[in-house]
Amino acid sequence: MNIYDLIEQLRADPDLAPKIRTTTHAKGSQIIKQGEVCGDVIFLRKGLAQMSYVTFEGKEWIKSFFAENAIMGARRCQILGEPSHFAITCLEDCEITSVPYDGLRKLAARSPDLMAIFFDFNEQVSMRKEKREYEFLCLSAQDRYQGFLEDYAHIVPRLTQAQIASFIGITPIALSRIRKRINQAESRGVVGAQ
Repeated sequence: MNIYDLIEQLRADPDLAPKIRTTTHAKGSQIIKQGEVCGDVIFLRKGLAQMSYVTFEGKEWIKSFFAENAIMGARRCQILGEPSHFAITCLEDCEITSVPYDGLRKLAARSPDLMAIFFDFNEQVSMRKEKREYEFLCLSAQDRYQGFLEDYAHIVPRLTQAQIASFIGITPIALSRIRKRINQAESRGVVGAQ
């Protein structure tokens, strides 16, 4: 089910419908600010966004990217009502639909079909997090970069090299060196040179 169908299914509930909001956000604006409480489930209808942490030193690390037809949110806010540890920032103009998590949860408790959708969604999120942890703990920066190019091929042209470097946990200079090494290896006919 795509998010448009899911949103329409949610709008059919008379208790939840008045609480569902569709808004637009300009490139560079934040949908959720780090330290803010936002208990909504956010459906990204159009655009590209990133989740990122800013350290006490002011350094930004990108947690994940989301393109149209994605679902976002801060579980810490939704479940515990506590401030988000990360921000969600628009990398392009975005259109989102926000649904209160508590209302969505109540509706899912009454609807086996909706519960199955969100159970599947939670499984996908868990697998994505497990994969990302594995990559950071077990793979080289070059392997993380090459995996990123495969997994995110659909949005790579929409990202800067600095954003990609931040996502894989290295500096833009280190990414430039990796890209140069890969290009040199490919020009010599060597695949996957480290």
